[in-house]
Amino acid sequence: MLLKDCSQIYTLGPQGTFSDEATQKLRIIGANVNYTSTFVEALFKVTEDSDSVAVVPVENSVAGTVSQVQDSLVRSDLVILAEINLLIEYDLLANSELDQIESCFAHPQALEQSIGFISKNMPRAQSKLTRSNVDSGIQFLESVESENFPVAAIVPVSFAKKNSQWKKVSGIQDYPNNTTRFLVVRSRQENEQLDYSRKKTSLLVEFQNDRSGMLYQLLSVFNLFQINLCRLESRPAKDTPWAYVFFVDFYNSDETEACIDVLRVSNFRYKVLGSYDIVS
Repeated sequence: MLLKDCSQIYTLGPQGTFSDEATQKLRIIGANVNYTSTFVEALFKVTEDSDSVAVVPVENSVAGTVSQVQDSLVRSDLVILAEINLLIEYDLLANSELDQIESCFAHPQALEQSIGFISKNMPRAQSKLTRSNVDSGIQFLESVESENFPVAAIVPVSFAKKNSQWKKVSGIQDYPNNTTRFLVVRSRQENEQLDYSRKKTSLLVEFQNDRSGMLYQLLSVFNLFQINLCRLESRPAKDTPWAYVFFVDFYNSDETEACIDVLRVSNFRYKVLGSYDIVS
């Protein structure tokens, strides 16, 4: 991996978040972990510090794309160095019976990944959105100490274990295979050289004009070289209403460079966001 010279890592805090857990998988000796309040803040930090990387979630197998992260990949000149897959499990902490809960602290991603459980078991609960899953737990503890009303929080399993005095429901995520893809990114260097012998490549593709058959033409290029796409997703182009850009992830092969060469001479604007391996 291209992380041996990294001295700083930025990721969503505080300590104990899933982003932090993904960061620990990198095992970069001597690198300092710096915790941020948002995913976008972590990405902003690496644009200011060329000797740093950020670890941020980009997609969940249930809830889909983390849009603010994906949009930041377009807005900032970043390159993907690695992907980390993490199985996500949630516990629920509560100070009362679930059907009596009035408020539930939850990070937006956690809420989306367990909305079925919440809707069925806590019909009275109003969601109180937080900055991270650990922050949800902290606000829960502060709430039960200062106020006397039924409250709950969606938290990581590790946080629930440390606070076992409260009612707990384990594994409240709606699907047991709930998995999040995290990306390791840094600022793009001048004359960036990408290694297409890595496992995957990610592209941003823009069409230069609106016409019929554009998507078919794009997919035909990958089909020509028998490139296996693992993700194709559209996002608003931001600068033009109802215009869209496409994110394409595919598995590298011996034909990757030839495929990209054809894209280069086709009627597309594209940017290679990175070519990278999956960290186990």
